[in-house]
Amino acid sequence: MATITQIRGALLEEAVLFLLQKVGYDTYDPAALLPRQQDYLRSGHSGLEVRGRGTWHQLDAFALWKHSPAFMYPLHLMVEAKCYASHRPVGVEVPRNSVGVLKDISENYFTYAGRAGSFQGPRFNYTAAVFSTSGFTQGAVEYAVAHQVFLIQYENVPAIQPLIDAILSFDEDCINLRGERTIAAARTFYRQCLAGTQEIEAAELTDRGKERLRGPIARACAEIRGSYFGMLQGQWPLHLLRREPLPADAFHRDEVRCRVHGNERGEWMFVPVEKQPGEHGWFELEFSLPPMIAELVSAHWGDRVAVANIKQQYFSYIDLSGVIGGIRRSVRLELHRDWINSYIQRRQQA
Repeated sequence: MATITQIRGALLEEAVLFLLQKVGYDTYDPAALLPRQQDYLRSGHSGLEVRGRGTWHQLDAFALWKHSPAFMYPLHLMVEAKCYASHRPVGVEVPRNSVGVLKDISENYFTYAGRAGSFQGPRFNYTAAVFSTSGFTQGAVEYAVAHQVFLIQYENVPAIQPLIDAILSFDEDCINLRGERTIAAARTFYRQCLAGTQEIEAAELTDRGKERLRGPIARACAEIRGSYFGMLQGQWPLHLLRREPLPADAFHRDEVRCRVHGNERGEWMFVPVEKQPGEHGWFELEFSLPPMIAELVSAHWGDRVAVANIKQQYFSYIDLSGVIGGIRRSVRLELHRDWINSYIQRRQQA
């Protein structure tokens, strides 16, 4: 039986897929697969299914990176999203389930024909990411890091908060039925609202539910016009969001020197050193610290020198991928060392 919490998670997954498309991912629509089922991908009774070594797995949120680098098989990203009320972090069971599914689909080898006969080998690289509106427990973080499941948290990210609030407003009065088809119907209806295509007939949803999906929930997602993915310090994944795209005239080079400002609540941002607010090329790029680093900062918040040293060690740069000025770019936002050293000296003297 479908719960409101499950439906909200499905809606957040669809929003994440929509934002992934802005970065350069192709997403899979189960309905589009029906005429041409593939040996590793099919449209099942409840949505998209991916074949593993042992069985088929339902993965409604699944995306292919279109721009594979050299020496790497194409990347498939398995997405899971949880839209819980605040102060209810995602537990270890979620990344644990992702690890099991990831292992099984990664071991589904494909048959290739050669002159000496057939042989088996991989066709894709698979990875998993869990997105949460309310953070993660310590156990979930430690397990995910150990097994290379990426955790993306949307706590303290102002650009996405209107979308989270809109999804949380989807309640019991928005659905007529509680069957498994309700999740698929809400997901499909919302996907078509985001794409601007003709809406399906969805008896599982009430008129209020349809109005919420095509109105505030779709509008809040569409208003996030800047979507970028980055790796903090080369190991912590971040989904960086903005109401407006990053300005092209800020990125004449592939490396931009920045300052980093933040607060004890975990709200941080990169801003360019060489620009001032209001000038062409000025930007603020907000991000939420990974839990382990956030705890470290919080523990030393009263000591500004210690916090500055943590910045140098744990978030001195972000490697950023996305569309900037209509061109797909990979750039680095780098903490300006002269600025941070000067900052530390001033704090020590004070």
